[in-house]
Amino acid sequence: MLARHGYGPAALALPAGHAFEMLSGFALALIAGYLLGPMPRRQLAIFVFFWLLARIMGLIASSTWLVLAANAIFAILLAWRLLPRLWVAKKWRNRILVPLLGLICSLTIVTALLDQLGYHQSFRYLLDESVLLFALLMLYMGGRMLAPAVAGEFYRQGRELKARVQPRIEAGLIVTIITAYILTPITAHTSGILLIISGFLAGIRLFRWQLWRCKARPDLICLGIGYSWLALGLILLGSVKLSGSAHLSTVIHAITVGALGTLASNVIVRVTLLHRKQYPSHIAQILMITASMTAAAVSRIGADFSAHREIYLAVSAAAWSIGFMLVLVILIESLVGTPPRKVAPKARRSNKKSKKRRNPASASTIRPVPHCHTGTSRATSVNQRLNTSIDTMTKTLTHRDHKG
Repeated sequence: MLARHGYGPAALALPAGHAFEMLSGFALALIAGYLLGPMPRRQLAIFVFFWLLARIMGLIASSTWLVLAANAIFAILLAWRLLPRLWVAKKWRNRILVPLLGLICSLTIVTALLDQLGYHQSFRYLLDESVLLFALLMLYMGGRMLAPAVAGEFYRQGRELKARVQPRIEAGLIVTIITAYILTPITAHTSGILLIISGFLAGIRLFRWQLWRCKARPDLICLGIGYSWLALGLILLGSVKLSGSAHLSTVIHAITVGALGTLASNVIVRVTLLHRKQYPSHIAQILMITASMTAAAVSRIGADFSAHREIYLAVSAAAWSIGFMLVLVILIESLVGTPPRKVAPKARRSNKKSKKRRNPASASTIRPVPHCHTGTSRATSVNQRLNTSIDTMTKTLTHRDHKG
């Protein structure tokens, strides 16, 4: 926004420039941070160096071979470290991450090359269509994150969530979005129909999770709002392609701002707090972050239909910035204020000895835990450990196959 008025890097003043930084810079870094997991400091430093080099040089001089090389090296390193890990899955729905992430990394290199060579029309076309790939990735990862977390909340309430991963709907999402992506240059009409179908499938999947029963878990509801932006964005994209409207770049923001902004901010907070042995449901600012992202998306989409476009754009930029400033505040407070809890070596040895001395017959018997309202009760500690064990499943994608 500031760049459009001469107060920022000229590379971000053009829509294609900030679109490239959003997808190949911001979104690709999120993928790396979420899926790669812990790594040696030297390897981490290499990733951070090339990512920062690409971002800084892209802001100074966007069309240079150094920017292309830095983006390409980062994408190649990400694919080299990530894809072999994901190929161990057995089901095709799990293995779809390999070609999907490989295509996203490849498009990062191709789009940077097209920009360097001056093929700006092809550069913009590939950026717009790559949004579908990121949408599919968010649908997949969001489903694998929400399903076990909501099931855990239902278990704590004494309920049972029957519709969890919903493999048939997930397969339908994969097939329809990939087919729509392939058919876009051939027949935009058919591609639009498939995207509308995929949007309704995502909406049905979200509805079957029954998030209205998770009122005590605002963190799950906020993730559901981000997922709903994906469903709405796919329907809007399909409608634009079906009608041949010129608002393609407008409705794309339902996915890039609404879905990506909401899911990214919530996942960053969630994973960090779980790593620090804290619970996202106890952080009230998550609601403010989600509200900011929703306001940013609505303002950005509405700007292209309003006579006061600049005001709407300013509101959208401010809401987006406020949302991620809140994320930064939460991260600083959690990292500085509460160190991660560690088990002392003696405590570990005593725990091992107690496990060895435990009677197998008594261990197999489940004893009821008396209800207590105090924060230090045994019931609360049991629920907290259960909460941690379920929620930590969502920090990284597992390589094992999931049952529907």
